[in-house]
Amino acid sequence: MSTAIPRPVPARTPEKPVTSPPPARRADRAPAAGPRTPGVPAALGTSSKGSPRIAVRELLRAVRVSARRAWDEAPGDRRLMYLTGAALAAAGLVQAGIWAVTGGSASGPLSWRKPVTFGLSFGVTTVTLAAVAAYLPMRRWIGWVLSILLCASTAIEVIWVSVQHARGVPSHFNGTNPLDGALFTAAGITIGVTILVMAVMTVLSFVRTTAPAPMAWAIRAGLVALLAAQGVGLWMIFHGEALLDAGADLLTRSMTTYGLAGAMKYAHAVPMHAIQVFMAQAWLLGLSGVGRGRQARLVAAAIAGYASLFAVALLRTAAGLAPFDLSASTLMYLIPAVLLAGSGAATLAHVYRALAGPRSGAPTRAITEAQPIHS
Repeated sequence: MSTAIPRPVPARTPEKPVTSPPPARRADRAPAAGPRTPGVPAALGTSSKGSPRIAVRELLRAVRVSARRAWDEAPGDRRLMYLTGAALAAAGLVQAGIWAVTGGSASGPLSWRKPVTFGLSFGVTTVTLAAVAAYLPMRRWIGWVLSILLCASTAIEVIWVSVQHARGVPSHFNGTNPLDGALFTAAGITIGVTILVMAVMTVLSFVRTTAPAPMAWAIRAGLVALLAAQGVGLWMIFHGEALLDAGADLLTRSMTTYGLAGAMKYAHAVPMHAIQVFMAQAWLLGLSGVGRGRQARLVAAAIAGYASLFAVALLRTAAGLAPFDLSASTLMYLIPAVLLAGSGAATLAHVYRALAGPRSGAPTRAITEAQPIHS
């Protein structure tokens, strides 16, 4: 009987466990965006596929985050400015709605245009100056003084124009009776207070600001432009008073037409809201993630474009020319057009690439830098 010799059994090699790739290396996941900043959406700007809809959605999120932080971090004096500006703008919108329903002319001393534009313009300006104040380190009592003076003066201006319109009488250059003359004089004093606040903030912006360089120059140039608009406004007042002294009729003669057709309101309006354009551009560039040097150059191009536009408007007004009548000087509009269009297009392109493309975290970090954190 033979004995079977057992065959050796080969050792089994342990099976290597099948594991999925580490999450950080998977192609369908975006790279980590770094630590999240409180109050800022962590996924902002992390889309892997760009589209205009994504860009708009991310931009709206950035606006909400910045607006919420601006309110949360604002002390009482700035909140007073925000609330007053919002109320004045709302008053302008309400009167615009009444105008749309009842109808009426857009020109003349008794039109709805004046209370509507005064409410909207002073409202937006007050809110903007509150945003500027966030970048200007100052003692708390100084902030309260500036805030109270600004809010009181802008509110009085809007109320005065609205009341005079409701009474059916002109607001400006109206001295037909003691009441109207006293109201016009009081309005001149209040606008002087507004200009004083703007001048103080302009000086402070050149002395010290916590804003990044592109935003700092946007603020400085915008405040200077705002003061230039007030200068044109004073020119309008002196010109209108001279016409009245010469016997002009307030109801039939335009007090703001210089020479044959120079539109002083146009020269006044061009620099009036440049500060909103400059600050909006600087804020958008902060979302783009491009270098500060390029941001500053684009803001500088917009400032140069607005300055040249104001120069053209001022020269044409002083020459008695309508804003857009065809003449040799009309070609001068090409300079601001090229500068503003080029700067605006480049800004929008940078922002679109950042918000709609896979630039993870860049807009998030930009919001943190663009919105100062101080009381």
